[in-house]
Amino acid sequence: MSNPAIPASPYSNPEERSKHLRIIGLLANEVHRSIDEVEPLYEDILAHLKNTARVADYLPILVSRRVKELLM
Repeated sequence: MSNPAIPASPYSNPEERSKHLRIIGLLANEVHRSIDEVEPLYEDILAHLKNTARVADYLPILVSRRVKELLM
């Protein structure tokens, strides 16, 4: 019997996770969706972009824009 794979966290440390969770909350409020709906989408996009980003400082902005585009 195999265990389902647990997705890896896109966060490097608890501080980074805290920063992104704050952004997720603001984003959910802005697009009138629940945090539970926004968080997985945000994390999927973050994980994808984080692999190719040269400058991680702009990731919250880029990820937020993509999430808004998808949810609006």
